[in-house]
Amino acid sequence: MPTCLVFGSANFYGRALTQLLCRERQQSTDTWEIRGVDKVLPQLASFPADVLALYSTIDYRMGNLRCRGFLEQAFQRDDGKPWDFVFNFAAEHKFGQSDQVYDQDVRQLSANIAALASQHSVGVLVQLSTALIFAGTSNSQCAEDSVVDGVQTTVMAKCHVDAEASARQAGVPVVILRPALCYGPGDRQNAVPMLIMAQLSKQEGDNRMPVLWDKDLRISTVHVSDVAAAALASARWHYNKPATVVFNLADSGDTTNARLAQAVGGLFGVEPSFQNVAVNFIVKRLKTAELAEEVNQSLLGPWMDLLAANGVSNSPLSPYLDQEHPYCRLDSQPRGVDGSRIANTSGLKFEYQYPRLSPAALREMVEEFQAVGLWPAIPI
Repeated sequence: MPTCLVFGSANFYGRALTQLLCRERQQSTDTWEIRGVDKVLPQLASFPADVLALYSTIDYRMGNLRCRGFLEQAFQRDDGKPWDFVFNFAAEHKFGQSDQVYDQDVRQLSANIAALASQHSVGVLVQLSTALIFAGTSNSQCAEDSVVDGVQTTVMAKCHVDAEASARQAGVPVVILRPALCYGPGDRQNAVPMLIMAQLSKQEGDNRMPVLWDKDLRISTVHVSDVAAAALASARWHYNKPATVVFNLADSGDTTNARLAQAVGGLFGVEPSFQNVAVNFIVKRLKTAELAEEVNQSLLGPWMDLLAANGVSNSPLSPYLDQEHPYCRLDSQPRGVDGSRIANTSGLKFEYQYPRLSPAALREMVEEFQAVGLWPAIPI
């Protein structure tokens, strides 16, 4: 009987994993025990009805993830046995938070979960990190053993480096996953700003969407469903095995700035228009904060007007591009990631179901936003 404990069960990544575990349970003849733990109620997370219904079928517990006592209670099982699979998907991945938030919700939270995983002798701990920890000083693809940047990376990325260190010291089998720029149902920050830009270009009758930076700069991507599948497959493979293994997660499509823009533009029927060399020469000399502010000021007003005109009164979706977003730093820190190792590992049995970024996968995102009332109900 597989027993699964998911921290961060109601966030972007945890939702995908919870859906996958529930599907696996339905298709299995075994009895599954699934416990989801998070700081929010699923009913307040703007989930579609079919996704929300899944949370009533698992043991879901809401509480303060910063409280060591609450985490301890989450690890307790009625029969006193250890969990087979523990997934730490709760470490913060949201851009633009304070240093204190990252310290508490990445570094300290992960240290507490790792310590409790050790105390309870779990079968395997899966730690969700980020590929943003890599230096990214060239336009090559970073492998698992590439240089981790301790200077130019954001506070969030630095805290994830420390979180990985805590996991490694847990003394139980550990899998560390480092996803590239992740998209899919529930994504509210990674691909959303560019999707909104394309929607606004279409609404304004302009069939061209302005795009910054050079076409060939890498910004690797991965679908959130593949992140969830990788977590479960690697947990099964590494269960009760010693040591720590690390896997990058990035599709084989080798997403570049041009391919990202073409996928987004293809969804809305607008053509990416890359800025000429002279414009990019000027942009490169702007501070990151100045660039982000310029883009944000030009998009926020039109987006709010479009929401209001279509009866959307409260949406968390925004074209706001935080200066910590990898796209803001793409010219100086390309984000190429080699995610092939996990697919080529013998016995692991993992295959990317979304091998490349496509307009169809992005459409799934927008249509869900429309269905739950977060995006204008207008033709895509």
